[in-house]
Amino acid sequence: MVLEAPSRCAAGSLRLSCIDPGLYAGWDGLLADHPGATFFHTAAWASVLTQAYGFQPQYLTAIDSGRLVASLPMMECASWLRGRRGVSLPFTDECGPLVSGDFDGENLFSTALEHARARGWRSLEVRSASDDVGARASLCFVGHRLSLQESSACLFERCESSVRRAIRKAEKSAFTVGVHTDLASLAAYYRLHCRTRQKHGVPPQPFSFFQAIADRVLTGGRGFVVLASKGGEPVAGAVFFHFNGRAVYKFSASDERFQECRGPNLVIWAALQHLQQIGCSELTFGRTSLANQGLRRFKAGFGAEEYPIRYAHYSFKQQSFVSQVDRAEGPTRRLFRLLPLPLSRLIGAAAYRHMA
Repeated sequence: MVLEAPSRCAAGSLRLSCIDPGLYAGWDGLLADHPGATFFHTAAWASVLTQAYGFQPQYLTAIDSGRLVASLPMMECASWLRGRRGVSLPFTDECGPLVSGDFDGENLFSTALEHARARGWRSLEVRSASDDVGARASLCFVGHRLSLQESSACLFERCESSVRRAIRKAEKSAFTVGVHTDLASLAAYYRLHCRTRQKHGVPPQPFSFFQAIADRVLTGGRGFVVLASKGGEPVAGAVFFHFNGRAVYKFSASDERFQECRGPNLVIWAALQHLQQIGCSELTFGRTSLANQGLRRFKAGFGAEEYPIRYAHYSFKQQSFVSQVDRAEGPTRRLFRLLPLPLSRLIGAAAYRHMA
């Protein structure tokens, strides 16, 4: 399916059109030949966001002779609370524009702004902005990238000594660790996820979001869940996605009562070994707030290299890029830490569509 853009803009002889990758035959095949493509550019992730939240995919794209030349993934997020907005992409740590050859990146972004005005969007946010598309950073985070091209032994030696000790300690703690792709395991992870979100003062995503992940990602062989269990009870877990040899560490959670057993370290180590076995060459650990020094140290402890992630937020009311604040802490988080978990889940189910 191709959605007609309100305005098309030529770059040489090429034209940009809006498409829905979930309905475009061969979309992931186009991505496989682009060096910048990640799991978050895939049709599976677009389908997750559409199924779970009803967002409308509008990927501004140029294709030439069966080759992806340019693409800016966008979702239209319509909300009575926050109006109609464009996000690239919702609930995604980073998903930068894809530009090949001599295609003008600024032309891609200026056409996106034209499209957004025609759709009546209040804003357009790009979650991995770069200078070559003419987008000014509004908010900055850091990411962590780990090469998996060495042997497992070398990978272990690259970890900081404290991480190696934590992994060894966890291995001695009678944990059972497994890699899973079934809904029941994802549901077991979700129970840990809800506990961890409460600890962090954030409502959990609705389970329908994880159901969509099971339907669109796990069943398609694009992701897995790692669970560490003690006495048959999951105490730590994480969710990973992968595409074309590149993997993403998307979610993690643990039972704080077993913190001293270092289950999260063992989960990541088991995931790294599995990713090597299935042929992945790189893992990214998602975004981290600049102020969250503890999480930055945790991710860097596995030998990951830190790099900047810049978001660009364009306000059509102000007709300019506007600065934003990273709300890593605040009174709302303190409130959610105190709420009963069932109430927090109800709030999350009602609110996440508006939070994109």
